[in-house]
Amino acid sequence: MNSVSLNNLWIYLKGLSLTASNQRWLGKRLLEASESNELDSVECEKLNKLNALFGIWADNDDGEKIEQAVKEARNAEYDREIVSLDE
Repeated sequence: MNSVSLNNLWIYLKGLSLTASNQRWLGKRLLEASESNELDSVECEKLNKLNALFGIWADNDDGEKIEQAVKEARNAEYDREIVSLDE
């Protein structure tokens, strides 16, 4: 909305002769709406960043090498020794 529309809305609201509790109710609703819009935009920004990374290794064989290394490490047959970090 432009400033003229906002001023007209303000004049309209002042003309309604709202009680103090009505004004608080309206204020709460406006704040809740603005906060939910901010959260939606933050979530949308996060999703856009994640989507930008999708397929980043599509033309690179490093992804397959990393996947193979992880699979081999998971299937490795060796004993793991627990080492104390207190020493």
